[in-house]
Amino acid sequence: MSVALSPPTRPYQAIMVAGAATTIICSIVGFFRAFLMDTTGMPMPGMAAPGDSILHGMPLAEMPEMFLAGAGILATLAAAVWQGTVREPARVATGTRSRALVALVATAALAIDISKTSTLGFVIPGMRLEYGISPQTASLLAVGGLAGTATGALLFTRLAERIGRRNSYLIAVLAFTATSMCGCMPTFAGNVVMCFLMGTAVGGLAPLLITMLADLFPGGARGPVVAGLSMVATAIGYLIASGSALWLEPTYGWRVLWLIGAPTGLLLVLATFLVPDRTTQPTPETHPQRHARNAFGARLQWLYAATVGLLTFGLTTWVPSLARASGLTLTTANALLTAVAVVMVPCAVLLALIYRRTGPIPLAVRLALCTAALLLALTASGLTAAVSWLSAAVLAAALFAVNTMAAVFLPIAADLADPQRRGRATGTVSFFNRLGGLTGPVVLALIVSSVTDVLLAVAGLALLCGAIAWHTGRRHRAATVLEPESQRPSP
Repeated sequence: MSVALSPPTRPYQAIMVAGAATTIICSIVGFFRAFLMDTTGMPMPGMAAPGDSILHGMPLAEMPEMFLAGAGILATLAAAVWQGTVREPARVATGTRSRALVALVATAALAIDISKTSTLGFVIPGMRLEYGISPQTASLLAVGGLAGTATGALLFTRLAERIGRRNSYLIAVLAFTATSMCGCMPTFAGNVVMCFLMGTAVGGLAPLLITMLADLFPGGARGPVVAGLSMVATAIGYLIASGSALWLEPTYGWRVLWLIGAPTGLLLVLATFLVPDRTTQPTPETHPQRHARNAFGARLQWLYAATVGLLTFGLTTWVPSLARASGLTLTTANALLTAVAVVMVPCAVLLALIYRRTGPIPLAVRLALCTAALLLALTASGLTAAVSWLSAAVLAAALFAVNTMAAVFLPIAADLADPQRRGRATGTVSFFNRLGGLTGPVVLALIVSSVTDVLLAVAGLALLCGAIAWHTGRRHRAATVLEPESQRPSP
């Protein structure tokens, strides 16, 4: 009897384990060294009195663990590519408990992932103060980070087709953990470079997680459940970012908001074995008419994603700065934003239920109209200029509304895509979202000193998003009516 022998995988696995272990150990060392560093005699920008608890930059020559962590990530990536595409049958969670566990892990990872993007806005005020830079220069940090997320959205979804989702997830979370050491970077330029690298990991993780969630839930439950989990993760992610700024920044300074990525990233690494692996199979031929309708819908998704990206990332970057510019102290502004973030969580659950009753497009249109109407009414009343805390609260509420709009579009793209192309389609839509977001911080930086102008700009962009969503729904209904029933995709 002949026995088919599978190709040996132990060498690849050994290299991957060694690379991952090196990255984890170096990240832990870098995290603790940042708090134990002796800053006496270090002429770093923004240096405070000796003995304080504020974290400071560290010369690159004093950070060997950062370069070793990078080498560990490259070794893990090389081993995964060497191993090649996983050839085992796709393993998908089928039991209720298995689905719930994977959904919990994916939602938690998505929340931590979103918290890092939200953190951009909270580090910029302290960074501007330490380095003495203008809003326009500070916006380059957000541009670098968002350029990284756009790169990661395309890179990791394509990489997952070659090495599998689990390996892609592992590499993304290792990079997420290691780049938290950007909290020790001594210069602004160094922070921009590290922010780009962190953004690459963050941008790759989000579409992987959304695709994973979409594969867990079949049929008509997929869209509402995945969108609901995405909205809850978005709310919790902003709560993590704002809560960290409230409780940690006054004591340790803005750098701690980057450094806490190390312990949260380690939790994601430990959850790697729970990630179901799947590789993409060749896409079957589709009917030309259906292909044209899907292509038309995809282009509208790209346009909507880019517009929402401009809106969301522009606000995320500058809301903390605008809140403090209105006269609030750092602690008061962060407390207000944290309170709004707490309210986001139950509101996200409510919106998920509305999504199930109305569908994605009506929800997106209503969110856009309500956001624009609220901002225009408050701007016309003049209350935001007269009451500083109200101005900050309105900005935070607008951020919640646009974040909810952003949380809906990626699950919709995953739901509409063919299962064989779901990862690639989701990554492409995420890429256009990040691409639009690149302009958001720069555009709002030009008007960052005026809350009224920001509110008017956000209202106009929200109306544009609503118009795109309405047009998408109208054309989709027309295409569905014209398409013969036998050629329509199954629900």
